[in-house]
Amino acid sequence: MSTADFIAEAKKLYPFINVLSRTPSSISVNYKRGYNCVAITLTIPDEYPTNPLEVSIDKDAVIPSGLKKRLEKELNEVANEKAQQNKNNAHQQVAAVCGRLVSFLDTNLAIPTDFPCGSNSAKCQNHIRKAFGKDARASIQSFQQSNSLHSYFAKAFGTVPVHETIQQKENEQQSSSANKNVEPLDPSPALEFLSHLGVSRHEVHSRVATALRAAIEDEIQRMPLPSNSSNNRPNHRGSADEDHGHQSLLRLLQSAWLFRDVPELRPVLICLLKRLGDNTPVIMLRTLGAKKGDGSNELKHADLISQLGPHMQRLIWEADWDAKVKAASGTTDGNNRSAEETTLRGSTILADFIQPAVDQYVNDSNLVQTAELAFVGGISERRLATKSRRMEAKDSDVKGGADEAASGTLASIAVGGNTFSKAGKDEKATTPSSAHAITSIKETLGRRPKLLGAVLDMLISEYAISGGGFGYIHSMTVEEKRKKLLRDGGSILGGATNLTCTLVSDILLSFGQLPRSYEALGILARLLDAAVQVGVISDSTLAQIQGCLRTLFRPTDSDLSQKPPVTPTKTKTDNSQAGGGSGKKIKLSLKNIPTKTFPDHPIDDSEFERKLLQKVLKKAIAQMKENDPQGLFLNPVTDAIAPGYSSIIKRPMCIRTIEEQMMQSSYDSIEDFRDDTLLMFANCVKYNVGDAGQWFRVEAQRQKQLWKEKIYPEAKSRLSTEKSKRKTALKKAKANETASTGTKKKKPPPPLAFAPGMKDTAVPTGEKKKDDAAINNLTAKDVDPLPPWRYKRRKKEVEIPSLQCLASMLLADPFVVRLLVDKIEKIVRADVMQNKSVPSGNPLLPSLLQLLNIAKISTQLCAMKGKRLVIPDAGLKEIMMEGDDRNLPYETLRNFLPLFSKLLLDVDLDKRMAVGGDLHDAVSQSLLAPSDVMETEWNGTSSLQDLRVIVEGAFIHLMQPGNTNEVALQNQFPRFVNALDKLSDGNMIHERAFITSLSHALLRYKTKLPHSARDLVTNVMIKWLRMSKDSNETCLCSALHECFMRLLNEWASLGNTVLSRDLFLSLSEQAIAASDKRDDEQTSELFVTLWTKNDSHFTLVKEQYLRMLTSTPDKTAESWKERMGLPVEEVDASAMDTSS
Repeated sequence: MSTADFIAEAKKLYPFINVLSRTPSSISVNYKRGYNCVAITLTIPDEYPTNPLEVSIDKDAVIPSGLKKRLEKELNEVANEKAQQNKNNAHQQVAAVCGRLVSFLDTNLAIPTDFPCGSNSAKCQNHIRKAFGKDARASIQSFQQSNSLHSYFAKAFGTVPVHETIQQKENEQQSSSANKNVEPLDPSPALEFLSHLGVSRHEVHSRVATALRAAIEDEIQRMPLPSNSSNNRPNHRGSADEDHGHQSLLRLLQSAWLFRDVPELRPVLICLLKRLGDNTPVIMLRTLGAKKGDGSNELKHADLISQLGPHMQRLIWEADWDAKVKAASGTTDGNNRSAEETTLRGSTILADFIQPAVDQYVNDSNLVQTAELAFVGGISERRLATKSRRMEAKDSDVKGGADEAASGTLASIAVGGNTFSKAGKDEKATTPSSAHAITSIKETLGRRPKLLGAVLDMLISEYAISGGGFGYIHSMTVEEKRKKLLRDGGSILGGATNLTCTLVSDILLSFGQLPRSYEALGILARLLDAAVQVGVISDSTLAQIQGCLRTLFRPTDSDLSQKPPVTPTKTKTDNSQAGGGSGKKIKLSLKNIPTKTFPDHPIDDSEFERKLLQKVLKKAIAQMKENDPQGLFLNPVTDAIAPGYSSIIKRPMCIRTIEEQMMQSSYDSIEDFRDDTLLMFANCVKYNVGDAGQWFRVEAQRQKQLWKEKIYPEAKSRLSTEKSKRKTALKKAKANETASTGTKKKKPPPPLAFAPGMKDTAVPTGEKKKDDAAINNLTAKDVDPLPPWRYKRRKKEVEIPSLQCLASMLLADPFVVRLLVDKIEKIVRADVMQNKSVPSGNPLLPSLLQLLNIAKISTQLCAMKGKRLVIPDAGLKEIMMEGDDRNLPYETLRNFLPLFSKLLLDVDLDKRMAVGGDLHDAVSQSLLAPSDVMETEWNGTSSLQDLRVIVEGAFIHLMQPGNTNEVALQNQFPRFVNALDKLSDGNMIHERAFITSLSHALLRYKTKLPHSARDLVTNVMIKWLRMSKDSNETCLCSALHECFMRLLNEWASLGNTVLSRDLFLSLSEQAIAASDKRDDEQTSELFVTLWTKNDSHFTLVKEQYLRMLTSTPDKTAESWKERMGLPVEEVDASAMDTSS
């Protein structure tokens, strides 16, 4: 067949095809439909029709560039398909290609706004202007209505189209339409007609659904809503349009929620929720955060939450937290399940996200090892680079956060990663896992004060359970720990169990601009952090810490109405009376804080600038939307809209994306907004190349020019003007305050129990009097203990979180406690002993002991969650507290701290009377003799935990290399052991921080450790194991047993010079017998039981014994196992596993 025959067959089926030219090897045809006009060339190959036609579209085709590529691809695919199906019928390929050309253009009919393009673009523009006149949009709309299928069907059947009926009702011109039938559109004929054109029903439905969804989403975005600032003002009422828009969206939300499981309609629900934002009803937020009812930890709507973005996710967490708090506040029993919901072990979504990060932080190996060294050698070891704990971890290192809500099982989400790797010496330095945890928590909290309070409240509950050393006691249940905690309190040296307190400090310091209510707490955290960085608490810092505590522990009006249970007597340094003290109200001032004091403190007005920038950008984005009436840059561009877009544009940008970045406060400056906007225009020019994209480039250039000349300059000017107004207002307010201080009569301060004492000091003439009321201006002269106070609060008056509990946790930070103990010891050595004065006469000691006692009772305060608040006495007055028989601080400071001074004097005399001392000759001539240890002088001190900590610190100081000698230690060591036995009541098995610090000091001797010192230490540790009043199982699993075996292993690793192998095995047998309260020759059945059952509480102790056995010859190890009654084969396998 010839080409003429091919064309004739095609024209029979498709008469609208026009033949432009034909040759024996090619055919050129075109088809015009509306504003589309496409000419194609069909090249006939050799061995046709076995080989398919080659179809190409002429470059002058009037069709958008994206559709042009797609059409050419589809036409060649049709030719290939027909060639494979029927290789003998030559005319079928030509007819199929022409048919596909007709159906494609009919389906993808372009509108005038897609043009002009092509070589004759100018002529096309003029033609369109003449055809549609001035109002092109109205003309097109009228044309679509009068030429639609609905209109044609209505005219054929003699009915009135629906759009005409609506227009007549609106214009009130229904005079003659009463007898006419109004027939709605029946889509069946239209769908049937389209199917004849090759358009499937699925494609029709898909296009209609896409268009409707885009229209609904655009309408949702245009709907006015009350601003976020008005939501924070309860008496504020939005405009009528805002209220109407809010109610309309809520009604739409109620309907859209029914179709949440329909994939095609879910984008509408997501767009609606994002638009509502802070205006979303609480009941909807709680519904989104609901978990499955099968007892699992999975969310019902996890897939939906993952698409809402961080802001909406945080709103869901807040609503879930509020619901759990409300349920817990209605319970009367503190042990009720509802109360446990607000802890890290509860079922709140926030707890599921935060728990892995908290675990990662408190299990950071480097942080744990440092926290367990309660006493160190010098100031260089006390200094800590705390900023490394809060450094920003890389995005690739931080796993989890707000965006991982897509997973239904929240318990498996690692907020900061769950790998607790211990870096070896050869490994490269990496970001600490504590920094990963802090970064993850920051990303989870965002800038939401309510989430910050929720996390801090969870940490209060966590610290009440595992803090104060209770985390080391594995043999007690949570209920037993709680009862013991409320009765006796926790240990001051909590060690690694108090790392929750360190985490509280790091969260406060890394959060950024804290809420106003946290201001004093933030200052306290920065003061303590600065002291930890330099390794010492200065006197002025001590006064500022007390200023923060006076502000935080200030009673409320209801508290002041209670009769104080304290009847203090007047002293020279106390101006307060029984009904409350008088004095100046502490003011919180952050303006004059020097940068060197708080190295990372934000002193700018960042929160105001952030809100101002958000307000300015919101108006600029609204102007950009008005400048883009066709929505060219409104929504993200997908590959379905623009083929190959993602491969060309690597960083897409649109107005919606810019608006989301603005709402989430991702822009730090207006320049960031400028960069994203220019990127959006550049992307349009980059993709739309060639003649086909000329109109898009011209439109992008027009909008860009208007943005650069009007929108951006106005926004920048408005931002600068508002900042200038802010500065002027602040200066004016400050000037007015300064001018009114001398004339305006001040109101009398409320009767505060914690106002600092007023000292009337003369001011030299010409000098300005310093404002002593500002915390940052307090100096060493202002150090004054807080008067004792105790009061209760009703449940409805308790704040969440309790700022007083958080303040006590900051003082219980293990790195802060060791600074307090070190300063007390230095004051006693340097001031009290050298000046030959009593400790209570020192102006700093009472204040330091008071802070130490606040740290001690921190676990009790946290267990009560702010229902009871206590300020312990500083020990200056002998007073009676209700319910107490003794005044423990008074006994520490007045009765037994002088005894500690005597202990230090005796120890110093022992060193001087030993060989090499200046008094040794007098001893050799029997003129002097070392005093005997008086075992009764420390009686009655078992409840003075603060004094025990001070004695332990002095003992560690003595055992540091260079502070004593072998001869003097024989007299000095028993004095400290006697004091510690009475202070601890013979129970030292849980003092991990002290034993670890002692081991650290002894290991600094390396191979030069005297054998006499080694024997003193080993004998006293075995003695403490035997003296313990706890159960035998508790002793075998205790921290003392583990630390003792670790110390022996370290000594054995130094060689026989320090500890021989036989002595090592013998000491291990003695430790087992002492822990089980048996003779050395008897076999400990309890030890064998714990070993064989692989008891989890016994794991750490067993690891040290396995380490001993793996470094011992096989025959010697087997002999030791037989004496202990252990199975040889089982132990060998365990040893092999451990060594590997």
